[in-house]
Amino acid sequence: MKKKKACLIGNPNVGKSSIFNALTGSLQHTGNWTGKTVANEEGVFEYLDTEWKLIDLPGTYSLIGESPEEKIASKFVLENEYDVAIVVADATNLERSIEIILEVIDVKDNVIVCLNLMDEAEKRNIMIDEKKLAKNLNVPIILTSAKEKRGFKELLDTMNNLENVLPYTLNHTAKIERFCEYFLPKMESKKKGKAIGLLYEENKNLLSIEDQKVLTFYTKYITSKEIRESYHENAKQVLSGVIERKEEKEKKEDRFWNFLFSNRFTSFPVMMILLFGILWLTIYFSNIPSDLLFKFFEFLEKPLYQMLSFLPSFLLDPLIYGGYRTLYWVVSVMTPPMLIFFPLFSLLEDYGLLPRIAFNLDKPFSKCGSCGKQSLTMCMGLGCNAVGVTGTRIMESKKMRLLSILTNVFMPCNGRFPAMICIIGMFFISDHTLKGSLLSALILLTIILGGILLTFLVTKVLNFFLLKQEKPIFILELPSFRKPKILRTIYFSLKEKALHVLKRAMIVSFPAGLFIYFLANITISNTSILMYLKDFLNPLGLLMGLDGAILLAFLLGLPANEIVIPILMLIYSGGSMLVNYESLESLKLLFIENHWTWLTALNFLIFSLSHFPCATTLLTIKKETNSVLYMCLAFLIPTLIGIFLCFLTTTIFHLIG
Repeated sequence: MKKKKACLIGNPNVGKSSIFNALTGSLQHTGNWTGKTVANEEGVFEYLDTEWKLIDLPGTYSLIGESPEEKIASKFVLENEYDVAIVVADATNLERSIEIILEVIDVKDNVIVCLNLMDEAEKRNIMIDEKKLAKNLNVPIILTSAKEKRGFKELLDTMNNLENVLPYTLNHTAKIERFCEYFLPKMESKKKGKAIGLLYEENKNLLSIEDQKVLTFYTKYITSKEIRESYHENAKQVLSGVIERKEEKEKKEDRFWNFLFSNRFTSFPVMMILLFGILWLTIYFSNIPSDLLFKFFEFLEKPLYQMLSFLPSFLLDPLIYGGYRTLYWVVSVMTPPMLIFFPLFSLLEDYGLLPRIAFNLDKPFSKCGSCGKQSLTMCMGLGCNAVGVTGTRIMESKKMRLLSILTNVFMPCNGRFPAMICIIGMFFISDHTLKGSLLSALILLTIILGGILLTFLVTKVLNFFLLKQEKPIFILELPSFRKPKILRTIYFSLKEKALHVLKRAMIVSFPAGLFIYFLANITISNTSILMYLKDFLNPLGLLMGLDGAILLAFLLGLPANEIVIPILMLIYSGGSMLVNYESLESLKLLFIENHWTWLTALNFLIFSLSHFPCATTLLTIKKETNSVLYMCLAFLIPTLIGIFLCFLTTTIFHLIG
């Protein structure tokens, strides 16, 4: 059996991943917004007498791209050897896809152009003369619809039989051709691109030091803008007479949503209503399953203890009453909200609403030195700050990614919701019925709006003092509204987000539980280390309108925010192990006995909003930035702001009180 390799390349959101899944049988998540694929995905399949290795590259608008995913795609296309390059284009917007098609044709032979989304093009009365386009480009044109699984057999047959196809030769300007003729032979004999080769850094490194200096001097006179304009001129010639657009009627549903999300009077209120609805559903429907999980794990505790009773007590007690209790607290608190929040969030993604939120927020973010895509990473941060940090890969410039990473913590994540909701329910909401859950969601929404305001302010300050040297770039496509595949979307939201986050939280929560247990049980002069630490932090806590126990609970909750409340209960009760509370009223009584007031509760919510991210997020920041400095900044910036805000609130209260 022959073995061959092919790659899928194209603009974001044209259906590459859908075609990849259809051919390889993989279950990669496909989405309806830019940036869903941020790394190469590989799959293997067999067709007739050939085994194919297929690589799905991140979406890119150009091989001269700036964002990480664009650089990943261009590096693969320019440096790797493969038998077929399949350029996936959007049949509803071929004008947008034609330039990446020409760039690939300019650097590679054996190219197939796959016009995907043909079902949507037909619904919109867009007619494409594929025979004329094939003649103009001198490459095979395959019409496909990943949704209807149309055109795949023709695509596979063409892949198997494609050999030594020399595509259309682009006509660059005389100046570009002159530069290419002089420099490219000096770089490498392989075909690594004409005009693109002049800008590709790895190509430049092949030159002698003297030639590099010459090229650096001359590239002042031949820029990426001029090269893109050259491709644009070729594109106009290739598409001449290829596309016919008959009168197209926009769907009423699309027109309705576009009006709501683009009108300056309705867009922001609608976004707030959507967010409020998701928060309320998360709060209202997660309580009962959370309680059931608690009871289930509590029931297992005694049999588990008996099963491990062969261990000595100095090992068994920490394992069960420290590690296991912390673990099941985290699982019980985190799981139900995530099972609700992440699928709802993913459905908004796949329907195409979130890119419009980013578009609407581009103006305020651009004034802060960033762009609207930061709002997408903020939304991810509501589920998990670590996911929000990795989501910054969709951003085009290093500056915008760093701004988003350092401010993502101001979005309270799923792990912080339970403690916030608990405090709101004890000190600000007396009614715990449906009405109370609506009021809780409204207060939580207000806190999140405060986090958004802090994000804007801190982004502005960081842009001015730390990262002002780079001008931001904003490229965002507004996709058509598409009804998501509900079951598939829910499956992937749970697999890729909820379970992934839960797994990481479980990994850190067990050792954290052991550590807390030892702090509570190792004593010096009949006083536990936990109490010594509480007393040490108490002066700072009182200045902030809190106390040492609260600050210590936040610090020990670094591995997982979900355990802040149980740690606080452990400290206040003077016990030796984590315990669950019987009701909000009993927990409120415990807090009041330890001098809590509504001001303490308010400062708790403020510090919950603005303090260091969890350990998982900090490690993710280090990995994404490859810098301990940025990890430390991500810890210090929100924490110092939280301390200042609590101190300010307390001072103002005492002045007016």
